Amino acid sequence: LETAIQELQEVDKITSSSSIGLSSVQVEVKYEFSPNRAALDAVWAKLRNRVRDARARLPPGAAEPVVNDAFGDVYGLYYLITGEGFSPRELYEYAKDLRTDLLAVDGVGKVAILGVQTEAIYVEISRGRAAAFGVSVERVYDDLARQNSVAPAGDVRVGDRRVAILPTGDVDSVAAIENIIVSPASRGAAVRLGDIARVTRKYAAPPRMLVRYNGQPAIALGAANITGANVAKMGAVIDARLAETIGTRPLGIEVHEFYHQGKVVDAAVWSFVLNVAAALAIVLVTLLLFMGPRSAAAIGAVLLLTVAATLATMYAAGIPMHRISLGALIIALGMLVDNAIVIAEGILVGVRRGGDKNQVAKEVVARTRWPLLGGTVIGILAFAPIGFAPGSTAEYTGHLFWVVLISLLFSWLFAVTAVPLLANVLFPAAGAAAARGRESAFLRCYKRLMAGVLAGRWVAAAAAAGLFAAAVAGFSHVKSGFFPASTTPQIVVDYWLAEGTDIARTHDDMISLERRIAALEGVDGVQTLIGGGGLRYMLVYAPEPANSSYGQLLIKVDGYERVAGLIPRIQGMLDNDYPDAQAKVWRFRLGPGGGSKIEAEFSGPDPATLRRLASEAKAIMAADGGAISIKDDWRAPVAVIEPGYAEARGRLRGVSREDLAGALAANFSGRRIGVLRDGETLIPIFARAPERERREAASMADIQIPNRASGGVTSLTEVVDGIDTVWRDGTLKRVDRVWTINAQCDPAPGELTSETLARLRPRIEAIELPEGYRLKWGGEQGDSAEANANLAGTLPLGFLAMVLVVLVLFNAVRQTLVIWLVVPLALVGVVPGLLLTGTALEFMA
Repeated sequence: LETAIQELQEVDKITSSSSIGLSSVQVEVKYEFSPNRAALDAVWAKLRNRVRDARARLPPGAAEPVVNDAFGDVYGLYYLITGEGFSPRELYEYAKDLRTDLLAVDGVGKVAILGVQTEAIYVEISRGRAAAFGVSVERVYDDLARQNSVAPAGDVRVGDRRVAILPTGDVDSVAAIENIIVSPASRGAAVRLGDIARVTRKYAAPPRMLVRYNGQPAIALGAANITGANVAKMGAVIDARLAETIGTRPLGIEVHEFYHQGKVVDAAVWSFVLNVAAALAIVLVTLLLFMGPRSAAAIGAVLLLTVAATLATMYAAGIPMHRISLGALIIALGMLVDNAIVIAEGILVGVRRGGDKNQVAKEVVARTRWPLLGGTVIGILAFAPIGFAPGSTAEYTGHLFWVVLISLLFSWLFAVTAVPLLANVLFPAAGAAAARGRESAFLRCYKRLMAGVLAGRWVAAAAAAGLFAAAVAGFSHVKSGFFPASTTPQIVVDYWLAEGTDIARTHDDMISLERRIAALEGVDGVQTLIGGGGLRYMLVYAPEPANSSYGQLLIKVDGYERVAGLIPRIQGMLDNDYPDAQAKVWRFRLGPGGGSKIEAEFSGPDPATLRRLASEAKAIMAADGGAISIKDDWRAPVAVIEPGYAEARGRLRGVSREDLAGALAANFSGRRIGVLRDGETLIPIFARAPERERREAASMADIQIPNRASGGVTSLTEVVDGIDTVWRDGTLKRVDRVWTINAQCDPAPGELTSETLARLRPRIEAIELPEGYRLKWGGEQGDSAEANANLAGTLPLGFLAMVLVVLVLFNAVRQTLVIWLVVPLALVGVVPGLLLTGTALEFMA
């Protein structure tokens, strides 16, 4: 499958994970081939064709590959259904009805249900009783398999009509199964299946996955919107629909809201409105203080016009209002007034000198419009690396560049058009302006300051340069990381027991944990997932694949401020009280990523060598003392029981390896032999040995294997050379068809990832790698490094050349050079910036 998939030119990366009985292949598409959903769907269609063509090369007995292209769907409205005293099936029936209601809501694309406990019919045949009655177990299996099959019986002409023939006799209950006659035709007495077997209907054991909420069994239900739908509006309609169902909801069943993306988006929009209002107020007050009420009114009006035009253009261009686009507008607010200030100040100065308002406006606009456009373009280009960075970085942050581009261009356009118009209306005539043109106290102080600076300009320049050098040195202590932590008031606990642990043990530990964590102050709700991850309800949440040794807690707290304090407390509880587990407590962070924060990725041709290298890296992490959650993504080896099939003896007795495997599966796990139709539900029927025969692995030697050739049975010991227990890799992973293992850890609470990595990196990189093996760093530091490298990769010499071309085109070389000289030094403080501005102007003159 890897070979077939990698032949597609659209494929960027293939990551495969193989365990006993299952292999999964994760495919990442190159960014340039997935600009929109339609293009991505075309890639998935080609992928399906390649996988379908590769089926012929799979080993005999392998199931048909399933291509899941809905893996990234986000169910932004996430609910948990509980009901004290209700059975899992009753909860599921209500969840199905609720799903039907929600699918009728406008904007809902799909509704998923998770945590359903499936029912099964178990037929536990006593081979001793079957032999006593002369009943062939294989014949019983065949009879049950055929009993509920859908078989056409044709139709017959009756008069002028054609009438269908539908035989009855469906097996539709446990009692009906028990009453099936299984005695051979040669015997006179009828033998019922119930005479030789115990037939029960119960929930499948072991369960594949369990969901709980606040200490009760639950079913998770998530709703995803269609592409382009307004999730806030859809969420409001769903809220109304849920309120309507309260009257018809069975008493005792509760629907808990765990995450509501519509409310989150709505709150973000209102937060943006408040930020815009605050920013506008700050800008207007600043303008009022330094430029007077008339200039403040003109520039403030242009700012509002610019924001409105930007939002309208975003709507027309299909740029949604989300965290990045809203943040871009807030970032741009400080720059949107620059062009308007230059024009307004130029007109005001000209009028105060006695010029005509209209004539002064024409002169100011003609003199400054192209330099202002050049400066605006330079400001836009400063954000170009974010918009054109390759990969997931631009996918997440790309709208930042486009919103800044739109808003800054509008700011220039309205500065050279609307500001002169408003100045003509608001500014006083030349005589009145000249009469009020006396210098303010602030201006007189500033002039005296600048005179002193120019007198000692070399001292001022040296002082600013020294401060800048100090700032560069201090910047090395700034926390490293491209994507920040999320403010979502949730905490995640990943809990791993030894690979291969039975889900019953995982279930017991998770119940103990959920009780203790639910009692902590500030915890509003605890969702417990046992055997796998939940529905992807946020883009930054990546569900863990099914694994019986894995559990997860999703903890809601009453405010994100509590998250930082609860994480070390919960981590300490896990480390001290659950020594058998590997547990990690973490919070969501914005942007792509996930997994451990520090990952040393070893790749090479031999899995055994890779496991040795990962063990050396983990030993270094353990010895550090500041690293926690130390593990690798291949997990620990698992014990495997190996009955050694003796081919010669097996063939002599007519027992194949497949017959041996089938008998073992039927005895311990159960063999699916048919279905029972209960209305619209198909309930599988499994045959297995009675509990006393399958309770312990030691009973394996007593298994009797049906012999299709003779119709009798053969003892397992007759066709095996011995039964051994060996250790094997439970999981093996490959990246782009190369064996790859990650040694993983996280920094201790309160310590930066960069600090822990700085200690570990030189020691792990000192591990001697055999020829053909490679070490690469991943995790949070790898994601941040990739993001920064992607941004740096979009700043070649051509970009700098483009900036110079823009300066020349807009005749703004001298002005922009002054700005470029001043801005880096001004970053260290306002005063050095003011000092150096005057100095730079003096040098340039």
